[in-house]
Amino acid sequence: MNFERVFQTEQEAQQAAQITIQEILGNPRYLDRNKFQDLLQQYKQSNKELDDKISDTIKQQIDAINLTKNLMEQSFVNLQKAQQQIEDMNQEYIQSQQDHQKLQQYEKLATYRKNIGIMLDQMKYLFSVKEQIDKMNQQFQQGEEFYEQLNYKLIALTDIRDNLVEAVGQGTESKQDLQVILGEFGCLQEFETKFYDKLFSYFEDTLILSIEKPQLLIKILQIIETSDKIKVQKQKDTIFKYRAIKKIKEGIDKKFYNKLKDHKDAIMILENCKFTSQDLIQLLDHTIKCFPQHYDIFKVFEDSYRENIEKRILPFLEDEDQVTKSFGTLINLLSWLDSYNDLLSRVGQKAFSFIELIAKVKQYMPKFLEHVSSLIEDYSGKAISKDRLEQQTQNNIEKLIKNKQDLVTYFPEDIFHFVNQQFDILGKKLKGEIMIEFIREVCSTLSQIMKDEQKTFENDVPTVEEQGGLSPIFLLTLHINNYYKCLSYSNETMQYSLKFIEQKYHERIEQIFQIDLKNVFNECINKFLEKFVRIITTEVSNQIIPSLFSASWQNQDYMNQAISTIKDYLNDIQIIMLNQIHFNKLVKLAYKYLLQSYIEQLIYATQQLYGVPKGFFPKQLTNLAIFGTGENSKQIKEKKSGFQMVLTNRELLVPQMEQDKNVMLKFANQDHLQQLGKTSLANLDKYLTTLINSISKDKKEIDLAVLFQTYEQYASQVLEVIIQLRPDCDAQFKKQKLEQLQHLMK
Repeated sequence: MNFERVFQTEQEAQQAAQITIQEILGNPRYLDRNKFQDLLQQYKQSNKELDDKISDTIKQQIDAINLTKNLMEQSFVNLQKAQQQIEDMNQEYIQSQQDHQKLQQYEKLATYRKNIGIMLDQMKYLFSVKEQIDKMNQQFQQGEEFYEQLNYKLIALTDIRDNLVEAVGQGTESKQDLQVILGEFGCLQEFETKFYDKLFSYFEDTLILSIEKPQLLIKILQIIETSDKIKVQKQKDTIFKYRAIKKIKEGIDKKFYNKLKDHKDAIMILENCKFTSQDLIQLLDHTIKCFPQHYDIFKVFEDSYRENIEKRILPFLEDEDQVTKSFGTLINLLSWLDSYNDLLSRVGQKAFSFIELIAKVKQYMPKFLEHVSSLIEDYSGKAISKDRLEQQTQNNIEKLIKNKQDLVTYFPEDIFHFVNQQFDILGKKLKGEIMIEFIREVCSTLSQIMKDEQKTFENDVPTVEEQGGLSPIFLLTLHINNYYKCLSYSNETMQYSLKFIEQKYHERIEQIFQIDLKNVFNECINKFLEKFVRIITTEVSNQIIPSLFSASWQNQDYMNQAISTIKDYLNDIQIIMLNQIHFNKLVKLAYKYLLQSYIEQLIYATQQLYGVPKGFFPKQLTNLAIFGTGENSKQIKEKKSGFQMVLTNRELLVPQMEQDKNVMLKFANQDHLQQLGKTSLANLDKYLTTLINSISKDKKEIDLAVLFQTYEQYASQVLEVIIQLRPDCDAQFKKQKLEQLQHLMK
């Protein structure tokens, strides 16, 4: 049967009870009468035993409560007795208070008696203090060997004196006794002062003492160490070490005063401060070995030296007018500081000295660099003026050519000799970043001077008449040769400057010379070469190029005339130009000019006849009056007809262009292959062949990529000319090709 079931309603419970009763009545086990009687009897027996246990438990609890009650009553009685005893003790204390006061007085008397006993034990020394001091004076006079022994005696006597003073106390009643004791020990105070004054006087010249009598210095330092340790044991301030350091600094100050008292000028001060370097070396070799490490004696000396030097030099640096009038003093100061720091580094010390002084000096570096730039500008200006008046003359140039001497003047050598002199003067005095900035300023100033000179000459090239019948190409060659010499001398000066600076800075110096100087010389030379080409092609530009693609083009070998003219100039120049590379560049520029002029003449003639390409303006052509200036309308009409006849007839145009190409290639191969090289020669061939093929062959073979690669900035104009000269190209074809080319050029 499940007796653990939980019923939700009373009705459910009644129903379950009825079912259970029926099950019991129907179960034969429950109908056994004897068994029921047994169970009932067991139940009664259990109830009786439980009642007995409850009765026993209650009785025990009552007994415990009674016992607790008795204990509490006894405790209360004891508490009352304790309170009474405390009250009685308070009464007894009040009655014995006077006896306590008397006891305190007895304790004071006992202490005083104890002190008196100590004093009596040590009083026997009082009567021998003067005698001992006399003996100590005798030993002191005998020399340094007794210093350590005397120091121990002094410590013992001063200890006795201090103990006696402490024993007597400082009260009013003991003042008279204290005065007596101090009076008796007066001679001790005098000797103590004399003895330690003598010891510390040795520190006035510590360096000399460490060299000549290192053992004595060590002995004195041991005495100081011992004295300070005793001070520490007595919980007193240590004074001996600090007094020694103070004396060392006073000795250094005195040394600087004696060395520099007659010198107010910064240069003379630095000159007479050279002893500091030797002192620091001696300090490391001798002095530092004598001192305990905690003295940090090297720093003591270094700091004192720095303070003495700075207080004498800084006033000079505060006067800007004085500094800018004498930059030599500033450089000497920098040199001295660098040498000093180098010395510290070599001996393994960190160079932290003169930070304020170095910072002050660096404030003047921009003005110093301006001064350097001004010096170079002044010298260069005078050298250039002298060179123009004496060297760049017709007589001198003719003399050099006649004697087959190099066509150069003295200017390059003069200016770089001057620059090298500046390195001689300053190279050993400027270090590190300051030296680098000095070199940068020199290179920058020189490059600006040479650029200005190049522009001046380029804008004012003298004519043949101004040169007395001498072609300006000789003067121009002289300038190119001079700049080439400057380039060579700049390499020598760079190598020379590297001797004055540390290896780790060499790459930076080489970059400065390359970027700030050599590149500028090369740029100027290139501009001179471009000017050269314009001069030697003047005749070709004015007289030959305008006739290309005209009616007379068929009967005159204009290309042969043009190249022959240029060749004559080049032959003369090759003899007098010093650098073959520059001559090679000149030859390449000349052929480049001829090719571009050829293309521009074709474009310009087409534009004048047909109005295309629009917006084109030639860069190389100098004579744009291809139809004649001042000619009448009939003459102009005839010339236009001649150009039109050639340009509209590919049977005439293409063969003549082929002939021009062959003439140019022939000259290039025979006379200038070495200067042009095979690559440039191939490009020359491609330049003309591409144009000829684009005009003569099928329009499908017009290669826009090749056009763009070959003609670059002329590509779109060349394409318009090609289409204009081909009768088989309509407007739609032109538009399509131009759009494709524009896409390629993006």
